[in-house]
Amino acid sequence: MEYTVTTELLDDLKSELQITFSERDKSLEKSLRRGMAFITSRVGDVEFNGDSEVSLLANDLLINYCRYDWDGYRQVFAGDYKSDILNLQVVNGIARRNHDEAKT
Repeated sequence: MEYTVTTELLDDLKSELQITFSERDKSLEKSLRRGMAFITSRVGDVEFNGDSEVSLLANDLLINYCRYDWDGYRQVFAGDYKSDILNLQVVNGIARRNHDEAKT
């Protein structure tokens, strides 16, 4: 799966991390892609941009993943955010089921 990092997403991350320079943009983009892969591997396909409940929760989790990565603590993220990951699994599952039911 290809993970696309939008300018808006990169800017949101830089704002959250209080980064005002662009020399590390490639590194931050890589962190965002790693975070997207991590999250989708645990909760299924999600949209990280948008205003739906799933998107907002996924985006918040992604920003926090990148914050941990930036600070050098990526290895403890899963444990610290276990309940948030589980919650996103449930919310995403319900949203996908409702979407599938609406199609039929």
